[in-house]
Amino acid sequence: MKLAPMSYHYLRYPITRFLDKVERSPFDSIDLYCSAPQLNIFDYSLSDLLALDKEIRRRHLSLMAMTPENCTYPVNFCTPERTTREASLRYYQRAIDTAAFLGCPKVQISTGFGYFDAPREEAWNYCRDSMQQLAAYCERKGVTLLLEELKVTTTNVLITSRDLAAMLDEIGSPAVVGMVDMDQMTYAGETVGDYFANLGSRLGHIHFNDRGHTVPGDGDFPMKRYYDEIVAQGYQGSCSFEICDRRYYCDPDKAIDDIVRWLRENTRELD
Repeated sequence: MKLAPMSYHYLRYPITRFLDKVERSPFDSIDLYCSAPQLNIFDYSLSDLLALDKEIRRRHLSLMAMTPENCTYPVNFCTPERTTREASLRYYQRAIDTAAFLGCPKVQISTGFGYFDAPREEAWNYCRDSMQQLAAYCERKGVTLLLEELKVTTTNVLITSRDLAAMLDEIGSPAVVGMVDMDQMTYAGETVGDYFANLGSRLGHIHFNDRGHTVPGDGDFPMKRYYDEIVAQGYQGSCSFEICDRRYYCDPDKAIDDIVRWLRENTRELD
C-alpha cells in the first residue's frame, strides 16, 4: 500500500511543522487537510499557494490526497437550500483546481445531508446531481474524487458501502470512486470484506484509524485484523491516517511516531 499521514492533527501549528516531521519520517507523501489558517479553500492568495507548493517540493514530498473540510457548516452539497448547495460546489471546484495545481491526484469528499425530517430521496438526488457536476469537472482536470460515507448521526444520505456503491452507479463517472474509513465502517456494523464486496475496484482509498479517529493501537478496534483483511484482498492503493482526536493537538509529532511504531510492530510496510 501507499501510506501517508494526514495533517489534520497539526491544526494548531504552521503547516511547515507537519512537512518537517514527514520529511524526517519513513513517509514520502502526505494527505493535506485543507483548513484555515494553513490552507483555507474558501480564500487563499496565489502567493500562498506558490509558497506551499515550494515548501512541499523542497522536502521532496508528494501529495497523495487533499482533504478539504467536508463535515461542518457551511459545506453541504445535498441540501435543498440552493444557495448553500451552489456555494459548496464552488468550494469543491476550487479544491479540485488547487489539487491540480499542486499535482495531487485525489480529493476526498464526504457526503452532505438533507433535513432529517424530509424524504431521504430528496437529499440523495441532490447528492447525485452535485457529484455529477463535480465529476464532469474532475474529468477535465485529471483529478479523482474519493467519496466517503458518514455516520447516521451526521447524514441521512450515504452511510454504508452499499449506499456508496449505489451512488457510484448513479453518478456514472470514472472520476469518482469510493473509500472506507475504519471508524465509519465499524460504527455502521460493516466489515472490510463488505467494502471490497460492494465496491470492488472502485474502492480507491482507505482511512486507517482506530476508534474516534485515533492512532492505530490507541483505541479498541482490531486494527491488526483490519490490516490483514485489507492485505488479503490484494489492495495496493492509497491509505492515509486521519487522526482527528484533539488529544493529539498538543504533541502531533508523537502521533506520527506512534503510527510508525505500530506499522513496524504489525506490518512489513516500512521494510
